[in-house]
Amino acid sequence: MIPPRRSFLALSVLAAAGLPVLAACDEDAAVSPSAGASSGSGDAKAGGTDWQELDAHISGHHVTVRVSPVIRKDESTSIMALELTRAEDDASVADTSVSVFNTGDNNLSLSNYLGPTSIWWVGAGAAGVRLLDLDQGRVWNATDGSGSFLKVAPGEKATSYLSFGKVDADTVTVLVPQTGFTTVSVLDKDSAQKANIDLASAQTELDKRPAPEPKLVEPAAIERYTRTLDGSTSTHTGDEDVTVTLASDVTFASDSAELAPAAEAQLQIVAGQLKQYPNGGTLTIVGHTDDIQDDAYNQTLSEQRANAVKSRLEQLTTLDKWNPTATGKGESEPRVNDTTDEARAANRRVEITLTPTGGTTSKKDGASASPTTTAGGGSGSLPTPQGTVAKGSEGVTLTSKGTGTSGEVTISLDQVTRTGGFLLGTLTCTVKSGSTGAPLTPLLSDPQTVFGNQRDENRGVIATFGAADGLTLITNTERVFPADYQQTDIDAHIPLTELHTGDVLKGGAVTTVCVVWPDPGGDTVTVDHQGKSSDSSYAYRLTAHPLLTA
Repeated sequence: MIPPRRSFLALSVLAAAGLPVLAACDEDAAVSPSAGASSGSGDAKAGGTDWQELDAHISGHHVTVRVSPVIRKDESTSIMALELTRAEDDASVADTSVSVFNTGDNNLSLSNYLGPTSIWWVGAGAAGVRLLDLDQGRVWNATDGSGSFLKVAPGEKATSYLSFGKVDADTVTVLVPQTGFTTVSVLDKDSAQKANIDLASAQTELDKRPAPEPKLVEPAAIERYTRTLDGSTSTHTGDEDVTVTLASDVTFASDSAELAPAAEAQLQIVAGQLKQYPNGGTLTIVGHTDDIQDDAYNQTLSEQRANAVKSRLEQLTTLDKWNPTATGKGESEPRVNDTTDEARAANRRVEITLTPTGGTTSKKDGASASPTTTAGGGSGSLPTPQGTVAKGSEGVTLTSKGTGTSGEVTISLDQVTRTGGFLLGTLTCTVKSGSTGAPLTPLLSDPQTVFGNQRDENRGVIATFGAADGLTLITNTERVFPADYQQTDIDAHIPLTELHTGDVLKGGAVTTVCVVWPDPGGDTVTVDHQGKSSDSSYAYRLTAHPLLTA
């Protein structure tokens, strides 16, 4: 297995970087939606004007969230509103979390949890809310958000207006961080008044912010990322291509271009992918090395390894309708810019990219978007768990330690709903009474990454530092990571799950965790969180949870 490689940054470093973890500025006065706005207890139907209401547990605080329909203001802009009401009997900020930024005024800054992750885009209200078109596999980021830090005392209400690009769907699923999922209608602007949205007031509030982020206007394709259980192979599926990355330490012996015995299983995965696209396309095989030898040696070795992979694939499956090429890049394109043993291991790889004619949706009849295994174990059994195991509904309890604090946290799987080729999951983290402070990040994040996101993209290190990207589904053959997408303003993949889990919570705090997974098939799912290879303290498994159908 590729060794565990996440390095946790100190809180002071995050603060110095400007992450949205503090609320030192007063927010602009929020404008509430028109009186008498309707609310719906269930998902909206196309054309409906009801707001939807969600009961949220946000980093230990009880908040009611009302979500408006999306209004297409013009051909390039869509508007929606979130109304956030903190419970009158909500626990105080000081009693809920351990934070050097606690000002003592008991004002909860909701933007710290519902806002975007960019270190340059703070005080943008609830702009971390994302809109999902699951049938078409698309996601919209907000281009802007009003309400500044959304500071609310118990019993108080705040509103955040959000702007998006043109949303060209009849309904969308709204992912509200640490709250849940709900479906709302997408309406033309002549329905705004009926939906109790004042577009003029919304624009006035949004105009108090800098200009919207133009790079986020267009929707992004929702993508899939999986790893084999031994970590030797990872697969990324986008809307146009599939990239399979083979760890060279498994595929080849050191300083050799001769395929190792373990390479057969890796290449069978690639052959299976090729067979799913009978119309063929372009097949690109690129070898990469570390930086230990000189440039000329590494270039030759990378070319030889790429050609060895190509030759074996030609033996395993027909490539008549594919246009295959094999090249080497030597050490010129490292996956991780570092010289540690872990970084060099990640850089030694062969990347195989399939670009099918007609894109990745052009599969033969019956081919699924991911390998045909079931989340319950398929025809084989699940691998031996690394840590604590329990049924999803019952939950597991683990001890999480901070700097001078610790606490027991129970993590349970509440609901998983199948819709549009994806699974929408909600989990609950409950800190046991008496705990002095339990950090959630080590219980939820991916411990197998190198200074970056779940794909080891170091451009995403800040945006995904506190992400719940370690909540994977496990099958008898692979590990399925949260669905993700390429966020253009930071040029990195962002997972469709929580991005702000950095609080250290005290006893009694309850937090909701939302996650979107690609659907691996089957009637149940098993959630598996890995530990580090040298420490299984944070490893756990939630087993055999039944699926609901939207």
